Amino acid sequence: MKGYYSKKLQKHSKLYAELQENIKLYYQHSIEKEQKQKSYLEHHKFINLSKKETLSINYDFEKKYKEYSRITEQRALTIQELARRKEYCSVFITLTLPSQYHPFRSVATPKGRLYVEDNKDFIFSSLKESVSCGYKELNNIYQTFYKRIKNYVGAELYYIKAIENHSTMIPHLHLVLYFPYEKLDHIKGTYKRVVEHFKLDRTDLEEVAFKDNVNYASKYLLKYIIKDLNNGSDIFKARVLDGWKRFHKIRVLTSSLLPLNVMVYKKIYTSVSFIEKNKINFKSDDNIVSMKEKIDLEVQKLGLPIYLFFQDNFSIEKTIQKGNDRKITRVGEKSSMFKVKLISEKKDKYYKIKTLRISYKNEEIYTKQKFIKLQN
Repeated sequence: MKGYYSKKLQKHSKLYAELQENIKLYYQHSIEKEQKQKSYLEHHKFINLSKKETLSINYDFEKKYKEYSRITEQRALTIQELARRKEYCSVFITLTLPSQYHPFRSVATPKGRLYVEDNKDFIFSSLKESVSCGYKELNNIYQTFYKRIKNYVGAELYYIKAIENHSTMIPHLHLVLYFPYEKLDHIKGTYKRVVEHFKLDRTDLEEVAFKDNVNYASKYLLKYIIKDLNNGSDIFKARVLDGWKRFHKIRVLTSSLLPLNVMVYKKIYTSVSFIEKNKINFKSDDNIVSMKEKIDLEVQKLGLPIYLFFQDNFSIEKTIQKGNDRKITRVGEKSSMFKVKLISEKKDKYYKIKTLRISYKNEEIYTKQKFIKLQN
């Protein structure tokens, strides 16, 4: 949350006072959500019917945040590598809302944005209203832009989209696109027309940017949305961001769909991590190593994110049941290192997983267990 405020603004602005209250509200909202999850888990126990074991589940914000950050990074680096393999170019785009969404006027300084006075063009009754309406408008702008380029580029397009907050908590959008280089001029033209249509150049906060061929574009984007939890200040910022996105129902990160979804990736990763050496092992430099250690060495040698290593070496058979109907789809080679069998039942808008099995070279390493939930 970069930016700082003039003493005059801090002393006299009602919007500044609201901003400070909102930051406290978002922080507290994150705490309350965590407490509800902890309370639910404390008052319920889960029994594994297959193993006759009672499972204790704890919720920890920092642990979950770090897991989310690692998976987010892995997916972004996987998309970047897939684009590199196809020799796509990349662009990094920032879309900032027009002036009427921003509560303060600001000037650029070597330290960052200095907010100096209330913005007379601000049209909302509160900052919270501006955040919610601004998020909807950003999605509208993005959908307009994305549909136009998707209709032109077709399947030859990868994207990663992130919603970030200014220090005023007003959202803005960062977008990485990967596509064939010959499409670049058309996408630049589409971008320019969308900016003009929505009057996005009329802001004194953050210049709308279009940067060609950003090296390591995914990493460039990730720095905006992933906070290191190295100290109390980092944790506070992560908490505020968590409360902000929960309160306003904001999807912070979306990206192109990958053949390997997050749920299956987590199951493969966890299964591989907990296979004991005495069950499946490998020899490396005269040492006996576990499967996870072997894969880590291979990933390091290839220079790949582990998410992509699993995607390159897995196949899946998905079955969706709806009443008496059954639809089966298969992705990947039958000879793949990891084989996944997934059976889901569709009920209204939701899918219930009935069966999930993961095998390594025909040896089962994971199967979905049956649990019952009991209230303490």
